[in-house]
Parts: sequence; structure tokens; C-alpha cells
Amino acid sequence: MKRLGRFLLTLLVAIAAPAMALAQTIEPVRPGDRTLGSADAPVTLTVYLSTTCGHCADWHTNDFPAFKARWVDTGKVRVAFRDLPTPPQQVAIAGAVMARCAPEEKYDVALEALFRGQSRLRTQPGPPQQEAVLGWLAAAGQAAGLTREQMNACFSSEASFTEIEARAGQSFADGVESTPSFFINGERVPDEAIAASRAVAAFEPLIQPLLDGR
Repeated sequence: MKRLGRFLLTLLVAIAAPAMALAQTIEPVRPGDRTLGSADAPVTLTVYLSTTCGHCADWHTNDFPAFKARWVDTGKVRVAFRDLPTPPQQVAIAGAVMARCAPEEKYDVALEALFRGQSRLRTQPGPPQQEAVLGWLAAAGQAAGLTREQMNACFSSEASFTEIEARAGQSFADGVESTPSFFINGERVPDEAIAASRAVAAFEPLIQPLLDGR
């Protein structure tokens, strides 16, 4: 509980401080990023997500499958995922911990389960109840092949939460303020470029010229 309190205090300070300039470029892939696709892909899509973000869930469950088939499965794009917990932050942090507890090759499976299971958290008004959160987390862990013992060990580790706190802090340092946010080869995708849609077609004019210019 103390570690969550420290994170929330940091978050409140960040919100109260003057807004930092939005980063226009970032490292496409950093050590510790969970990735999907070939490391040799010429294009990297860096995505900042929160496990409690409804827009993230909509993109990942409805639009990402076509994106993955079009770009990732063909070896043209590698996707790097980064954490930026959004309200309720405690729940988002727990979701991020669960996803990163999964084997790296199952990270996207756990993430998908968390996004599809968000309805578990909204069965009644107010903050999600503990039982609902535990069921949500357990379903994601089971989807990724984790045993109950493995899940318990992960959530008992201080390092699991420290890692998410550090990654969230880096996301704030990158100037990212909302989720989902996208960068292509380290360059920020302007909000207006995907304002109408985040479907695979919206990324075509952003990605194809990079492939044509190789």
C-alpha cells in the first residue's frame, strides 16, 4: 500500500506542476519494453497504454488485430508497449504488474485479457470492488498460463511494483499525458492524424512512406 501511495503522490505532484512540453521524439524501444514482432522490422510503433483505459481497450481489441495482421505478422512493424497508469491508478498499476508477470511471449495475451475483461470492473457505480479486481487479474494471469502460485509470487514482489512505478515515471518524463499515445520510429503521431479513427487504415499514410523510402 505504501508503494502505491508513493506513486500516487508522485502523480499528484506531476499533475500540479506546470505542464511539460510534449516530447516529439523518444527512443522507439528501451530495455525492459515488452515488444511484439521482429526485432529487424524497419518500423517501430511505440504505444503508451493503461490497463484501465477504455480507449486503449477499444484500440487493442477492435483495431489492433488488423494492424497486427497487416504490419506486424508480415515483419514490417515491431510494436513496443509502455505503461502509463490512468484512473483508478491502483487498479491500472495492478493490471500492468499482471501483464508483465506473464512470460514475455504471452504479454500481449495477458494485455488482451485485461482489456477484454474491463467490464468486470464496472458492474456497479464507484471504484471497482476488490473481488472484481482480483477476478479481473486472475483471468488475465490464467490466459497467459500462470498458476495461482506464480501470480501470488509476482504480486508479493516489491520489484514488480517498483518496475511499473519507474516505467510510469519515464512515460511522464517523455511528456506523454494521455493513453493511448503513439510514436512511429520515435516520432510522435499527431493527435489530428488519428483523431477520426485509430483503425489500420489511419496508420497507412504514416507507415507506408517509411517502408517505401528504405
